[in-house]
Amino acid sequence: MEISQAFVFASLLLLLLLTWLLFHLLSYQAPPPNGDGGRRIPSPPALPVVGHLHLLKKPLHRSLAALAARYGGGAGLLLLRFGARPVVLVSSQAAADECFTAHDAALAGRPGLASRRLLTDSCPTIATAGHGARWRHLRRLATVHALCARRLAATSPARDAEARAMAARLYSSSSSSSAASAVVVGVKPAAYGFVASVIMSMVTGERMAEEDVLRFKAITEAGLAAAGAANRQDFLPFLRLLDFGRARRRLAGIAKERHDFGQRIVDEYRRRHRRRLAVAADDSSSSPPRRTVIGDLLRQQESSPESYADEVIRTVCLSLLQAGTDTSASTIEWAMALLLNNPDVLRKATDEIDSVVGMSRLLQEPDLANLPYLRCIITETLRLYPLAPHLVPHEASRDCMVAGHVIARGTMVLVDVYSMQRDPRVWEDPDKFIPERFKGFKVDGSGWMMPFGMGRRKCPGEGLALRTVGMALGVMIQCFQWERVGKKKVDMSEGSGLTMPMAVPLMAMCLPRVEMESVLKSL
Repeated sequence: MEISQAFVFASLLLLLLLTWLLFHLLSYQAPPPNGDGGRRIPSPPALPVVGHLHLLKKPLHRSLAALAARYGGGAGLLLLRFGARPVVLVSSQAAADECFTAHDAALAGRPGLASRRLLTDSCPTIATAGHGARWRHLRRLATVHALCARRLAATSPARDAEARAMAARLYSSSSSSSAASAVVVGVKPAAYGFVASVIMSMVTGERMAEEDVLRFKAITEAGLAAAGAANRQDFLPFLRLLDFGRARRRLAGIAKERHDFGQRIVDEYRRRHRRRLAVAADDSSSSPPRRTVIGDLLRQQESSPESYADEVIRTVCLSLLQAGTDTSASTIEWAMALLLNNPDVLRKATDEIDSVVGMSRLLQEPDLANLPYLRCIITETLRLYPLAPHLVPHEASRDCMVAGHVIARGTMVLVDVYSMQRDPRVWEDPDKFIPERFKGFKVDGSGWMMPFGMGRRKCPGEGLALRTVGMALGVMIQCFQWERVGKKKVDMSEGSGLTMPMAVPLMAMCLPRVEMESVLKSL
C-alpha cells in the first residue's frame, strides 16, 4: 500500500512533538526554594511543560484572583508558571507599594514575549518598550509634546470642539428617527469616535475620518487580544512551531497594518504642510497653523534626523492613539452602564451640571474643575473597572526581595489592581457603585487605587484620560436623557483582554433633553 507524503510528514511531526514533550517531562523539576534568605512564594501544584496554564480561565483577572485567594495564603504574592516562564501575581497593596517604590527600577522592564515582538518590532509602543534609553526618549517626546499640563491646556479647545461634534452626531441620529423618540445607541462606538478624534486632532490637527476610526479600532482590538498576558503561544514554543491558527501570519498582518497606518499619518501631514507653506507664501495674511505633535517632531527631525526618524514619530503618534482610545472609550462605556443601573446617581450628575453650566450653552473643559460629583463618578468607575486589571506586565531585570520573598530576574510580574481596588478590608461595600465615597478623597491610606499604574512606568496620559472621559460623560449627561433598553439591568459582565471590555457591549436609549434643544440645534 502506498503511503502518502502528507501522512509521513504528519507522523514525523507527531514523533518530534512527543519526543520534545517526553524530554521536558523527564527533565522537569519543581522550582527551588528562594535563596538569599527569602521565603518561598506560595504556588499551586503545576503540570510539567505547561505549568499553570491549564488553570487559567476567562476572564483572566477573575481566574488569577481565585488562584491567589485559594493558594496565596495571605502572602500578597503568588508564583505561577506560564510554560517555563515564572510569573508572580501581586495581590496586596503593601506588596504593590514596595514593588513600585523600593524596587521600581528593578521591575521597570517589559517581558519580551514573542507576540509583542511580532506586533511591535517595526513600530514599537511606549507602553511595551523595554526599560532603557529608547523608552526614556519616546516617553519624553510624548510627555513634552502632548501630555504635559501646558500642552493639555493648549489643546483644550480641540476637545471642546470634538465634544460639540459628538453631541451633534447623537442629536442628528435621534432627530432622524422616524418615531421622533429615543434611539438605541452603541455607547462605546460613540465614545470611541470622540476619543480617537480628540487624540488625532492633538497629533495632526485634523479630525479622524469615520472609516479611519473603524480601521484603527479593528487594528487596536486585534493587537490587544494578541498581546494578553496569557497568550499560550508566547509560553509554549511547540505551539509557536506548529503555528496553530496561523497566529504568526495574523500577528505579522496586524503589525504591517499598524506600520502602514502610522506612516500614512506622517506622510499625509507632510503633504498638507507643504500645501500650507505654498499658500502662506502667496498670502502673507494667512494665520500660522496651530501646533501639533507631528508638526513639532518633524521640525525636530530637520535638525536631528537620527533622533527623530520616521520610526520615532510613528511610535509616538501610534502610542498616543492606541493607549488613549480603547482605554478611555471603555471607561466611558463602563461609567454609562453604572449610571444606567443607578438612575439616582445619574440624576445627581445631571443636577450638578445644570446648576454649574446651565442649559444655555454646552459644557466646556474648564467647567470640569467645578463638577466634583462628576469627577467622583469617574474615579469610582476606575476603582470598579480599572483601565487594565493587571496593568501592563512588568519584568524583573534583577533579583529583588518583596514582602520577604525573592522575585528572581526574568520573572514576569502582574499586579492584581482589579482585586485590590475591591478589597473589603479597605473599601466599605467594595462591589457597590458609590461615587460619594470620593467626596473630599485624598490618597492618605483611607483608600488605595492605582488604575494608571505606579512608579516610572505609570501611564503618562492620566491627565488627558481624565479630561477626555470627563468631557464625553459631561456632554452626554447634559444634552441627553439615557435609559436602559428594556427593564432589565445592564449586564456588567467583564470580558477578556488587556483593557477588560464589557462582555456585552452597552446599548442605551438616547433622547435629547427638551431643555437643551436650542443648544443642540445650533451645533
